[in-house]
Amino acid sequence: MPCRPSLAPALVIAAQISACAWVDEERFSGAGEDNALELLETYPADGAAAVDPAAQIDLCFSAAIDPRSLGAFDAILVSGLNVFDTEVLVQLFPWRPPGGEGVLGDAPWCPGSVISVRPRSAMRRGAVYRVRLRPLFVGWAGEAVDLTDEAWVELEDGDHATYVEFTVAAEDPDAEPPPDEEQPPAPPITLADLYAEGGPLDRTRGFCSCHRQPYGLARDRLDLSSPEAAFSELVLDQTLRSTGFPRVTPARPSESFLIHKLLRTADGEPLHAVRGSAMPLPGPLPYADLVMIARWIEDGALP
Repeated sequence: MPCRPSLAPALVIAAQISACAWVDEERFSGAGEDNALELLETYPADGAAAVDPAAQIDLCFSAAIDPRSLGAFDAILVSGLNVFDTEVLVQLFPWRPPGGEGVLGDAPWCPGSVISVRPRSAMRRGAVYRVRLRPLFVGWAGEAVDLTDEAWVELEDGDHATYVEFTVAAEDPDAEPPPDEEQPPAPPITLADLYAEGGPLDRTRGFCSCHRQPYGLARDRLDLSSPEAAFSELVLDQTLRSTGFPRVTPARPSESFLIHKLLRTADGEPLHAVRGSAMPLPGPLPYADLVMIARWIEDGALP
């Protein structure tokens, strides 16, 4: 269990807020027997066919998951006797559509966190694959996984696991051949993009305006008056905050306090261990803006 934050970093944590209600809690003290994590759905579904060979496998849960609790080998991808190299990560909230590609809707497709299993190379067409996930991770406040659901199978050694088995799409003889030249990847989202017209930090939209006022405690604690000032305080300052993470961990949105501060529980409250109010104060940030911030971090948190 992580140690209780000291008073010194707690004072720095206030940089994210303009009004702070100090709550002295252990990181995982919010877990209770009635708050078990439930596995709600998977993409692809168990037994699915014609799955895109470039797809990632997503498992949607009912609430937020602590990204530190998921081990590198808690989820594995196999086909026959072969185990494949994957990247396993937690989307604290779904900033990618099911399967990793496509268009997101106006609201999250999963109400909690998503465990994503990303094959490091395309899966073989026509082959059958299986993902095995062990329930060794915990919720944001230490909640255990609900193992009473039929999706979880008790193994001979007493442990549990859930499985997602699917078949990758076979070659389509009538399909047009791929272009000779691959399309270049989309350019990364930058902090300047967040400040551009229509972005989350566009001055005309009014979000975080208290952190831009020439004089005031909020700006003294966190200066968002310009992209340069914001980059220095959000990215370059790696002080750990109340959730045990810096404001921004490049490439890892789920391990960034900025995301923790912007999220809310189903009841509209701040995430457990986030000191003070969730931001922005008037109400939740629109989903599209939250996604853009997460993808900026995922792309490397560039200036």
